[in-house]
Amino acid sequence: MALQTVAQGALDLHKSSCEELQIARVYTRHQTQICLASGYNSGDDDSDEDEEDGKLVTERQYHGNGNKKFFKTYQILQAKGSLPCAERLIEEKHFDVSGVCRVDYHFGLGQPYLSRKHFYENQRMKSEQLFFVEDERTMKARKVGYWREYYEGGNTKTEKQYDANGIRTGFCKRYADDGSLEWVKDYTKDYIERLAEFNAQRGKLDISVEEAAALLGFGPSQIPTEAAEVDRVYRKRCMPLHPDKCPDPDANERFIEVSRAREVLLKHLSSSK
Repeated sequence: MALQTVAQGALDLHKSSCEELQIARVYTRHQTQICLASGYNSGDDDSDEDEEDGKLVTERQYHGNGNKKFFKTYQILQAKGSLPCAERLIEEKHFDVSGVCRVDYHFGLGQPYLSRKHFYENQRMKSEQLFFVEDERTMKARKVGYWREYYEGGNTKTEKQYDANGIRTGFCKRYADDGSLEWVKDYTKDYIERLAEFNAQRGKLDISVEEAAALLGFGPSQIPTEAAEVDRVYRKRCMPLHPDKCPDPDANERFIEVSRAREVLLKHLSSSK
């Protein structure tokens, strides 16, 4: 049995041997080995049974007239350490009394994106949204991708786009019911302009290595020796300056100083090597 990967460092799902992954308890199933010399009958194969924790549950409700009312499919996530047991949504549909699907959620296994679609009674799309789910147990999520609303006749009503951070980006638009454009804003253009202004102001700030260390909170005559230490203190100094925590309009000026201080210290460490 080769253990070279273990001796060299980190294990890799595709490069490490099966034995190594089993010893590390990455693989918790037995390796399937079958002799085909005498043929193979799939009906007699009990060597690879499914685990119970992969089982899906579907709940169904019906209107009084027998039409579908509510369908929901989910997977039960077992408690793990301090994490409680939870239902991991996979698909959920809501139907009106006539049987028309009005709301449709889809959260495919193995990917973090949950889509939601809302429909009019005439089955035309009313709105569509996409979420990036950060935690499958708490369903903490943020907006991502394109979000659209539609008029009942089918024309687009609003179109918004969100980046990976859940912030509006690109062109966002609103339309009248006849299709004419009523409002538009290019958020990316605004961000680029503000970014250029911020970097220009930061670049004008001339500070020494000692001043930079003091701005980040290092003690007198204490110059950091590791980039990781600089980044750790930098993140700590940035947290109180976030607009959600600090309404002070001068917080941006203080962040310029902190950002410039980090840059000066990292350049100093790089040149010292």
